[in-house]
Amino acid sequence: MIVPMHKYSFLVFHADYSPFLEKLKDKGVLHIIEKNKEPHPGIQEAYRVVNEASKVIRFLESIVSEEHTTHKLQESGDVLLERIKKLQLDIEKQKQKLNHIHKEIKQVEPWGNFSFESINQLKEEAELELKFFYCPQRKYLSKWEKEYDIFKINEENGYVYFVQFVKKGVEFIDLGVEEVKFTANSLRTLLEIKKEIRDQLHALECELKEMATPSIEVLKRFVLEIKDLISDKSVILNTGSELNGRVKVLEGWVPDTQKGEVEAFLESEGVFYMHEEVNETHTPPVLLKNNRFNRLFETISNLYSLPSYNELDLTPFLAPFYLLFFGFCFSDAGYGLLFLVAASILKPRFKDNSNIFSLVQLLGASTMLFGLLGGTFFGIELYKTQLPIYSSLAEAYGTEANPIGKIIQDIMFKASLGLGLVQILFGMFLKATNLMRQKGIVYSLSTLGWAFLIISSGINYWLVSKGLTSFFNLGYSIIGGLCLIAIFFVNTPGKSLLLNFGTGLWDTYNTLVGGVGDLLSYVRLFALGLASAILGLVFNDLALRLFNPEATVVMQVIGFVLMLLVLIVGHAINIFMSGLGSMVHPLRLTFVEFYKNAGFKGGGVAYKPFKKQLNKS
Repeated sequence: MIVPMHKYSFLVFHADYSPFLEKLKDKGVLHIIEKNKEPHPGIQEAYRVVNEASKVIRFLESIVSEEHTTHKLQESGDVLLERIKKLQLDIEKQKQKLNHIHKEIKQVEPWGNFSFESINQLKEEAELELKFFYCPQRKYLSKWEKEYDIFKINEENGYVYFVQFVKKGVEFIDLGVEEVKFTANSLRTLLEIKKEIRDQLHALECELKEMATPSIEVLKRFVLEIKDLISDKSVILNTGSELNGRVKVLEGWVPDTQKGEVEAFLESEGVFYMHEEVNETHTPPVLLKNNRFNRLFETISNLYSLPSYNELDLTPFLAPFYLLFFGFCFSDAGYGLLFLVAASILKPRFKDNSNIFSLVQLLGASTMLFGLLGGTFFGIELYKTQLPIYSSLAEAYGTEANPIGKIIQDIMFKASLGLGLVQILFGMFLKATNLMRQKGIVYSLSTLGWAFLIISSGINYWLVSKGLTSFFNLGYSIIGGLCLIAIFFVNTPGKSLLLNFGTGLWDTYNTLVGGVGDLLSYVRLFALGLASAILGLVFNDLALRLFNPEATVVMQVIGFVLMLLVLIVGHAINIFMSGLGSMVHPLRLTFVEFYKNAGFKGGGVAYKPFKKQLNKS
């Protein structure tokens, strides 16, 4: 649900304004109304520093090691940030030097360790110039050695490396091969330089790891200090002045749960304030308040958008559907068990992200449920095993012409469409509820008309198929007639009947065409679950083919190792692909089909109270 907001305006004498802001900041409940939308250079620079520091913190957290000491650092946050950035830059430079020296060594290595001084001496004293070449072995001709004073140095990786002695004044003959140009460093020198660079790089990396743990705490505090400064500057920028600056005016929003506490504080401070209830001209911030279960799914709903203040918060309504859809798509009890166990082990170790792991536990449990219903465990078809429940069901309902697996697939296919229809209708009722809250009951009648027409038509079709009634019976005719009146003549209250009828025709076209498309979209739940089961089955089959129990002991061992490798890699691929699909496609069904039928608009602004950031540490 969305917590109701109250608008407050404060008029404070300029001399008392700073102490008032400090006390208001301590309360940490007022969401400041922004009046100055222009970006302020000081605030932009502060945000840049916060982003830089946050990146450095994430980097340091990735290299923290318990082996290194955790001594205290004396530098301030800004000095420490610059020091770490310089260390990172120095490390990057050393890595670039190392890459460059690697290339030089790779170029010189085939020629062995020779002295450039000797080559220069040969050029000066004997007037012989030494040129270095290489070419593919197939292109190298042995006759060159006699004809052109060529000496072969090395053969490596399909290439021939050779030198040519060229006398001063003799015309150089181009053999159509690649010439190598060296720097003035020998292989020995290059290897020494490489060692020096590695030593320097190691020293820098050790220094950075040594200071990682204490730096994280200092930088986190530094970030909170900067955020405090940003908050203070933002408040000043959004403060109005009256009576030549003698009176300061500030406006903001307070949640309904904090209303009494804020008013008591204002009365004790003797501050003049005005209170307003929310009206159509206001755009209050959005603060969600959900129970422990629904709160886990706020991470998912916020991926799209916060609801606007006057809308329903759809998080409690999408939560059960997303949970079911994820399990439907993954649909393997073994994979679900793996998710559940992994999340349960990691949750105590990462307490800051406990909500994420709690959500993964629920998704794993849902996957286990649908996997057990569908009869798959790490790709094993449970209905083909001798497990009591599954073998009994297979014998009771399965036949040779119509095996239990086919029956289960047919049930899952119909269940995917059934879930889709339920969510679409549920979305329609939510849309009607939203319209009732925002505009009045009359505006919701058209949407309710469509919902009840679909439901009554489905019930009537079932009764007719059972021979219990005729299609145009009295009850269905009355309900259908009332629904059609709402659809065609009450869809735009206050407008003419002709306009209502035209709008009703257009809505009918969109609802019929779009509704069928929306409903068929839910078949992806069945398709993804089936694909996951088939891939698991295929990997199991491939793995079993690699092991031959009748082979020699050595071949059995090799086959067993290969079988395990295929099982691990294959199921890892299937878990990744199916997990990704199980996350993305339910999101698509939620944000497209469900949100559209629920009339969700979104665009809400998150509630961000003016408060001390350092209280978090």
